[in-house]
Amino acid sequence: MNKASRRTRENLKGVNHKLIAVVGYALAISEVDFLVNEGLRTTEKQQEYFKTGASQLDGINKKSNHQLGRAVDIYYVGWKNTDSSNDPRWKKLRDTFELAGKQLGVNLVFGYDWGWDKPHIELAKGE
Repeated sequence: MNKASRRTRENLKGVNHKLIAVVGYALAISEVDFLVNEGLRTTEKQQEYFKTGASQLDGINKKSNHQLGRAVDIYYVGWKNTDSSNDPRWKKLRDTFELAGKQLGVNLVFGYDWGWDKPHIELAKGE
């Protein structure tokens, strides 16, 4: 069983309680240890991502679910930016979060399914 690191706990501050519960449950059942790299995001940080092209949302007219505490970005422990985007640990984490969400009755949306944002997990509309 994996435990939430200090970094993960800090990065969950301000995140919706349902998503925090899913992260905790996923940590408990996951074969792959992971951390929450980013949760609640400031407007300034969102604008920085927008200006660099890392996000399509400007943070003012169009807010990110990160700004609303409805999204987290996760990485498996040991991830390096040189790792393959097809590393099987991404699929394992996505499947673990899907199971955790189902077990807790929380609907999620996965950046993994978009094909370009594997670390991103957010609450579905209506959650």
